[in-house]
Amino acid sequence: MIFKTQRETLLAPLTQICGVVEKKGTLPVLSNVLLKTDTEQLLLTTSDLDVEMRSECAADVIEPGEITVPAQKFLDICKALPDGSVLQFEFQEGKCLITSGKSKFSLSTLSAMEFPLIEDMESYQQVKIASTDLKRMLKQTVFCMAVQDVRYFLNGLLFEVSHNKLRCVSADGHRLALSECDYVNESDINKQILIPRKGVLELQKMIKDIDQTITLYVGNNHVKVQVEHIAMTSKLIDGKFPDYEAVIPLNMEKQFVADKETLRKSLLRVAILSNEQYKGVKFKITQDRLEIVGNNPDQEQAEDVISISTDIEQIETAFNVNYLLEATNAFVDDEIQFSFKEATSSCLIKHPTRTDCRLVVMPLRI
Repeated sequence: MIFKTQRETLLAPLTQICGVVEKKGTLPVLSNVLLKTDTEQLLLTTSDLDVEMRSECAADVIEPGEITVPAQKFLDICKALPDGSVLQFEFQEGKCLITSGKSKFSLSTLSAMEFPLIEDMESYQQVKIASTDLKRMLKQTVFCMAVQDVRYFLNGLLFEVSHNKLRCVSADGHRLALSECDYVNESDINKQILIPRKGVLELQKMIKDIDQTITLYVGNNHVKVQVEHIAMTSKLIDGKFPDYEAVIPLNMEKQFVADKETLRKSLLRVAILSNEQYKGVKFKITQDRLEIVGNNPDQEQAEDVISISTDIEQIETAFNVNYLLEATNAFVDDEIQFSFKEATSSCLIKHPTRTDCRLVVMPLRI
């Protein structure tokens, strides 16, 4: 196996697929990247058994073949070489020799036969979505995914296709996030899939800041997405997501509207002296006035007041300040609305007139 390629040609696709590499996995080969050449290009693959990433780049192939090398070391070598470098790769006596100018590296290898590949899906349904819509929906939901929760179905993102909507939904037991966009369902697909957390985060990295159509190939056990020369295939979580619509409160009488940026800065100030463990802040709401109070076990306290638009005469409630900060960061609009039935009920956060993004946050008892 012998080939040559430009450093810049190789570095970008290699960087994008190394995020799924298992640094301390049970299978040593999962710490490696699979290199495979055909007549004019180099194919690169990484995997952690649940998520597989593939990319390709142009290469001058002298002798085709396939082998695996340590992914992180391979990436670090490419980063360390100067711009404009030409790299030559040669497999000799169980080692991968990399030569560039006066620099030489010898990497250990493992057989390509040991590398586990996810089989191509036999049947799938195609869901096409604008990259701008998918990027917004992911931004407004990924922060609510659970992390290593025993309720495994919460450790990912629900992607739902219905008659005229696409929805992303996530929850961690304390809060829920829903984001949606209109969808022309020409194939009459009605489906829910649960994408694991790692697959969602890699998908988010793949989306560029350009307008393009992204196609999701949805199978029974996998979902595949290709953006330009990067392809991701992820296993799906085998489980049923809770009835999220039942969690979203309706007919809430108490509401207030605030300027998003003003509220965010106020929360940041009060968070400085909030309890480090519970991160709770108290909302004292009176007509056109919101007082935010935070304190900690050292008897320290922060208070901040902002103007709001509301008919509430008086009510006090409390929330995790980090949850509220992440909620304000999720919205792209200037105004944000909080709605609840009473001080101890869950709070619905959304735009004053639209419902394309809705967040539900449970209150704290302080």
